Amino acid sequence: MSDEELVKAFHAMWGNFPEPVMIIQKSREVMAVNDKAAAFGLKVGMKCSSVGTPEQHKGCLANRAADNKETVAITYEGPFGKSYGYWIPLADRPEWMLHFGVGSTFAYEETNIKR
Repeated sequence: MSDEELVKAFHAMWGNFPEPVMIIQKSREVMAVNDKAAAFGLKVGMKCSSVGTPEQHKGCLANRAADNKETVAITYEGPFGKSYGYWIPLADRPEWMLHFGVGSTFAYEETNIKR
């Protein structure tokens, strides 16, 4: 799968996910962002670690995920309670990983879920 095809598949699967999602490289360069990440100012080509404060990136596990070629996840206390962060290496590009959090931008309550 080419880089272009991989990014196209990312947008098809993650484009409308309600939290920021991106594909990053081990170097922290952003390769793709979904709509929510773009709304937060994330852009292709930037370093994801340049967003926010350095303290927000203390728990970054991108190196571990890339080096071990395995999914790494953390649980942390977010603005709406318990949140989860993920770094998932991509099968065709182990130096690239899907990176996102769940519970970091809004509370997952019945009222927020459209049926």
